[in-house]
Amino acid sequence: MNKHHVSQISEIITIPKIVDEGYLCFAESNKHIPFPIKRFYFIYSVDEGVTRGKHAHKKTVQVLFCIKGKIKIILDNGSIREKVVLSDPKQGILLDKMMWHEMVEFDKDTVLLVIASDYYKPNDYIRDYDAFVKMVKKTRPVSRESLDYQIVGSARR
Repeated sequence: MNKHHVSQISEIITIPKIVDEGYLCFAESNKHIPFPIKRFYFIYSVDEGVTRGKHAHKKTVQVLFCIKGKIKIILDNGSIREKVVLSDPKQGILLDKMMWHEMVEFDKDTVLLVIASDYYKPNDYIRDYDAFVKMVKKTRPVSRESLDYQIVGSARR
């Protein structure tokens, strides 16, 4: 698996890129993506100033790829809160289970691809931040930190 740590609570997944008459990026289950893929979806045409996400998953693991444009992802594991910027389509951020996430500051025409380890299950979502923190406190102590990380690619990759 092609990845490296970028912070205390998340990892960047880098997938292969083939260059010929253009660019082709690809990923395979359990090889580049660290789980069997059960679902994917993409988010686009987000109005200016809108915050997406605002939840955590009890069991689902995801990888987010910004395949066009640029976006800021706020991650929070109940102890550490950090900001990551995605803009390189071959780099995705791994969201482990119990990772609160918010997607903010979508550039115009941004397309965010999300790959998930499980099918959509409404009961897997934690949509209340205070409830999320309480659930995390049951498993590990919480001390608040805030970090900024930038993962910014070039316009033409």
